[in-house]
Amino acid sequence: MECPRCSGSTLTEAKVEDVVVDRCGRCSGMWLDFAQLERVLSRESRSLRNLLPDTTPEPQTHDEMLSCPRCRGSLLRMQSLPDKVTYYSCLTCYGRWVDGSEIYRIVGRPIARKYEILFQRLFG
Repeated sequence: MECPRCSGSTLTEAKVEDVVVDRCGRCSGMWLDFAQLERVLSRESRSLRNLLPDTTPEPQTHDEMLSCPRCRGSLLRMQSLPDKVTYYSCLTCYGRWVDGSEIYRIVGRPIARKYEILFQRLFG
């Protein structure tokens, strides 16, 4: 699959404990199939931390249309409230794209568990 953000960049498999997700090595974004999302977010936040680069990924602009790397459908931009975490959802295959900068925000905070619970409510 190709990264919906980085033209020509292939997503590679990465493990979050026993769950294999697809990750972009360039922007650190992550593709999660519907079934994977619950499993990944139920893990400790330190499991996600292992997927992040040493430096904070650049924040992405949200004005472009993104295509689903799985089915090529359109990704719908969504934002959780009140925390304003932006993610993209495919209405065809139900997968989710989370930009590397958003993952970094979630995992990098001491209250990471709060965000994991929020994501579970949004995506679950």
